[in-house]
Amino acid sequence: MSTINSVIDKIAILAEQSGYIGFLEDWSVCGGYNPDYLPKLSFEQIQELTQKYPFNLPLELCELYQRGNSCLPIGVNPKKNWDSFDSYFPFEFPFEDDVFFPLGEAINTYCSIASWLKKNEHKLQLSRKTNNCQQKVLASLLNSNNFSSRLFPISSTENGLYVVVGNKKQQEKSPILFLWEDLVISMEWPSLTCMMLGMAEVMERKMQSPKPNGYEIEAIWHKYAVAESGNP
Repeated sequence: MSTINSVIDKIAILAEQSGYIGFLEDWSVCGGYNPDYLPKLSFEQIQELTQKYPFNLPLELCELYQRGNSCLPIGVNPKKNWDSFDSYFPFEFPFEDDVFFPLGEAINTYCSIASWLKKNEHKLQLSRKTNNCQQKVLASLLNSNNFSSRLFPISSTENGLYVVVGNKKQQEKSPILFLWEDLVISMEWPSLTCMMLGMAEVMERKMQSPKPNGYEIEAIWHKYAVAESGNP
């Protein structure tokens, strides 16, 4: 089992132990019930939905969408109805109220910004709020071929987009970047797996007594944000 699937299992168990409540069947993060929006996707469905994306998504992202499409499982019982939204909880980004994009929404967002981003690629610049390791990764990405076209959105905020980086040859993982409205790029986590490891630790810590304070939670997220990154 891959690392990200092991982490998703841990999160699913913690969610069940914490009493998380699943989606209602008549509601989805797409805004109202949509019969075409599925709580998890098959490999074939992922391939079909991403036909307009000219690169390969990171393997860890594909594995995530096979476990939850903008949501995460509650528990790991194989007899549970995994085709029901009641078996999942919304996957929200740390520090934000914004939900991880369903893959269909992610590809629509990509198509809507791709030409604009390509046109303004020369304006992209590194955030000053990065450490040396992050700067090296970001600088390498900015100097790579088709960088702007490789950016794939996974969530949005009022200030910009969270994105991962695709590749002609599928990579195991990608850093999670934040693309600000003013075309500044910052690196948030070395990989999706690192972010979810942080999520699992935060969930576990919140179940303990005494409850953690905000500084403790921030320290956990910081630990995973500065973890060593591989080459995207």
